[in-house]
This record gives sequence, structure tokens and C-alpha cells, in this order.
Amino acid sequence: MQNNYGEIAARDAEVIAVTTQDLRAASGSIDSVGIAFPLAYDVSEEVPKEWERFGNFGTNLADASVYVIDRDGKLVWQSLGDNYQHQVSADTVIDKLDQIGG
Repeated sequence: MQNNYGEIAARDAEVIAVTTQDLRAASGSIDSVGIAFPLAYDVSEEVPKEWERFGNFGTNLADASVYVIDRDGKLVWQSLGDNYQHQVSADTVIDKLDQIGG
């Protein structure tokens, strides 16, 4: 998403990464990589548990998933992986944004 963040932002969309790991101690490393989008910490694991995206693959980890939520807060697309390392290309997200007029 980082490499295509400009294309996503040009569609008036935002990327927000959510992790259940406390990476605040690594903030210098994160800054040095130059991540342009917000990184949110949910060390309580509340969000992935509420969305039923936690521990589904025999791990005690949040499942990697991608959601596109419109301006009205409606979930309009999601990609739920078949393992905890699921990846979605930025091109796929951009295509979905174009389909909804993002």
C-alpha cells in the first residue's frame, strides 16, 4: 500500500493500518521506512475480535484482512484471507475504489 499510497489518496481515500502488536517502541524504524499512512495500535485486540478476524488460523494473531468502507461508514468490500499472512495488492484496492467512485 505504501508504494501506491498516492494513487489511493488521489481517490479521496485513506489507508489505516491496524495492528494488535505494540510497535510504539519501533516508531523510529517505522518513521525511517517512511510509512505515509496512519498506523493504529489495538493492543487490546478489541477491533479484530469484534469483526471476528482474530485467531482464525490457529494463531493468537489478528487475521490479515482489508476493508473498504464508504463515506457513510458502510462496508462496501472486504478481502478476508485464507491464512494469517493474507496480502491484497494495492491495485486491487484501487480497482475497488474506482468501482465505488472513491
